This record gives sequence, C-alpha cells and structure tokens, in this order.
Amino acid sequence: MLERRRAERYLAKGGILLTWLFLGLVNWPPANLTLGAIGGPPADYTSVATPGDLVIRDFRFHSGEVLPQLHLHYATWGKPVRNAKGAITNAMLLLHGTLGNGTSWGQAAPLSPNRHPLLAPGGPLDVEKYFVIAPDTIGAGKSSKPSDGLRMKFPHYNLEDIVAAERQVAEHLGIHHFVAVLGGSMGGRQAWQWGVQYPDWMDALVPMISSPFPNAGRRGLIDLLPEAIIKNDPAWNEGNYTQNPKGVRLAMLTYGLFTQTATEFDHTLPTREAVEKAVGRDRDASSEADANDLIYMLELNNGFDAWSDLDRVHCPVLMINVRTDLMVPVELEHARKVTRRLKNATCLEITEEGEYGHGALGRTSQIWGPKLKAWLGSIPRTP
Repeated sequence: MLERRRAERYLAKGGILLTWLFLGLVNWPPANLTLGAIGGPPADYTSVATPGDLVIRDFRFHSGEVLPQLHLHYATWGKPVRNAKGAITNAMLLLHGTLGNGTSWGQAAPLSPNRHPLLAPGGPLDVEKYFVIAPDTIGAGKSSKPSDGLRMKFPHYNLEDIVAAERQVAEHLGIHHFVAVLGGSMGGRQAWQWGVQYPDWMDALVPMISSPFPNAGRRGLIDLLPEAIIKNDPAWNEGNYTQNPKGVRLAMLTYGLFTQTATEFDHTLPTREAVEKAVGRDRDASSEADANDLIYMLELNNGFDAWSDLDRVHCPVLMINVRTDLMVPVELEHARKVTRRLKNATCLEITEEGEYGHGALGRTSQIWGPKLKAWLGSIPRTP
C-alpha cells in the first residue's frame, strides 16, 4: 500500500513526473521540494535570475524560411567583468534540455538541500565570480515556438539555428567569448554544435549526457516514435487541433521509457492500476506539452552531426556522462571515440545514482560539480 500511495502522489499532479521524464531530466525537480537554509546560500536560484528578452528581426533559418520576429528569452546570474579593452571575460553559457528552459538551471537539486551545487559561492559556476547566461531555446520556454500561433507553419529549426540565435543573444549582452559552453542532454548537443559552428567562441566545452554523433539507430527511434504517436492521433488534425491531442501523453510516456530506468518505474508504477493511470486514456491532455511544440523539438535533431566536423573543436572538452544512461549508452563507445580523436578531450563517467539513468545527472551534481570546478580552473583562459 505504501508503494501504491507513493505512485499515486507522483501521478496526481497533472503528469509532473512524466514531464520530468521527458525533459531529459537536465532540469532539476521543482524548487519547492528542497528549500535553502535560512541565512545561507540559497538552494533555489530561480527567483534571483535576471530575465531578459531579445527580438531578432527577419531571422533566417537553415531551411531558408524567415521569421519576421524571433523572440528569445533568457535568464542571467551574476555580473559581467571586463578587461582593459572592455571585453567581458567571465561569461558562461548554460544550455537546457528538451522542452526545458534556462531558468530551470537555477532550481534546487534534490540531494543538495542547503545550497545550489552549481551557482552558489564556491560552486563551479559561482555567480559571484561568473556571468552565467541561460537562454530558452527556439521552441521552448518563453521563446518563439509553434504554439504561439503559427502551429506547423512555424519555420523548421535545427540545432544550427538554435546556436546561431544564442550567439545573437550573447552579442546583445556584449559577449563575444565564453569561458565555457555547458549543457545537458539536448543542451549538450547544443554545446557540441557550438564547438563546431563557432569554435573560437569559448575556452572550453562541457557537453553532458550527450553525444556528438547523429541521433541514429535506437536514439533515432527515441525521437521518431513519440512524433509518430502524435501524428497518428486523429485529433492532431495536421496540427490544427482545438484541444491538445491525448496522444501527447502516450508520446511522452514512450520517450520516458528511455530516460528512466526499470528500477525507478518499479518504484513509481508498482501496480497495473498505476500503469493504467499513467497512460491516462481518459485524462485531459491540456497539462502536457503542446503537440506541435513537441514535434518540432523531436525534429530539431535532424541533420545533427558534430562528429563529422569534430576536428573544428580545438578547445579543451569535458564530457560528463552517466554509465546507466539509455539515451547515451556506454556500449556505443561514443566518448572513447571522441577522446581518441580529440587529444584535449576527457570524459567523466558518473556511476552514482545509477538507478536514475539519464536523470542521474541532476541527482549527482554534488559529485561531479567539484570535479567540474577543478577542471575549469585548470584550462587556459582568454584574458
């Protein structure tokens, strides 16, 4: 009964658990689960983020499509430090996962109840030392996306477009070089894309739970299957639905099969009844991700292949991966192939919290955070 009640609590809040599964779990759990200690550094930095917005006129996508106004939202922490020439020298770019948002990096980590493991004083991204920028990608958060009104007529974007737009956010803030570009899951692929698209823009790359290889094989199916489920739902109606199709929930569950491990599903869905409730055939889908936004997010990986251009990366690279991650399986030896090709690349493999798979990254930040800090302190910096 205890496990059953626990499962029901997980599933009662409009599919919050399923949303975590889908986001690549780079985003920490909701901040109200772990509050900062009174009088000490906060565990939750979302409320102290400085929001910002940029409108890019006539943004041209890789497809040749043009959007008259591309709205980009971003969050920042800390203050810029400038050298004698006026150039900002302490900027960090922090990139979120699928359907996440930049501010979510400020949320509390579940195993660090008293201080944020990354942004707090002494952390690897100490906001008293660095100027941290975390944009909402095209199609996510408060940035322009299909659900704003264009639906399936929204320009088809990929990681090349996302990175080009993020560069304009940086230039808008007066930044022309980063100490490091960091990201997890889809944000990690953005980091790889930054490395091959703008190799002179950073002193270091830190792609986490990600790979520079194309999303092919099983990884390709992980993107394709949820999209197919939505498009085969008659209610989708070629994207012209009046209510979010119920197929979105099943699509997110399908994606979650690869981001979660069997152990965690056994804990959260211990009975057949709990499984049926999770599928929720009769539940309102309005609390789920918008169907068209989801399709675009799944398609943005089309054509991604940083591996083919990896020789363009000439800065130090730290890959942070999880041994039990089904999204970036160790058996494919992607990290080993990168370190063989790039002499300045290394991989930190996390084994703790292995029962959380892809989501173990967010649960082990107190483990890899100090190692990231030490590594960042060892790289040559642009003055």
